[in-house]
Amino acid sequence: LDMLELGEQAATSLGVDTNKTRLMLIISSVLIIALATAATGPIAFIAFLSGPIAKRLVGVGFSSIVPAGLVGIILVLAGDLIGQFAFDARYPVGVITGIIGAPYLIYLLIRMNRKGDL
Repeated sequence: LDMLELGEQAATSLGVDTNKTRLMLIISSVLIIALATAATGPIAFIAFLSGPIAKRLVGVGFSSIVPAGLVGIILVLAGDLIGQFAFDARYPVGVITGIIGAPYLIYLLIRMNRKGDL
């Protein structure tokens, strides 16, 4: 994954078959997402939350795909625990992640707009 982040030419010159690697990444990602969604139902905003949080944790220069996945796992578990035990009624994890994720997404959009990255 780190070699693919270097760019098409650099990865190819290092001996990586970029087309095959991208295809394998897409197929494995779709399968993992399909299994997770089938097991838990749709969970909103996790991708919006976990990517930027992981990037802040590992910093620039490192691949943040695996840390983003781990942060996503932690967010889903925390949302599930909050939904089950923090209130009198039990709420689905998607509701909790939506409540947390929507304001964070708005914050990210405002910040990116101010920087001119949007």
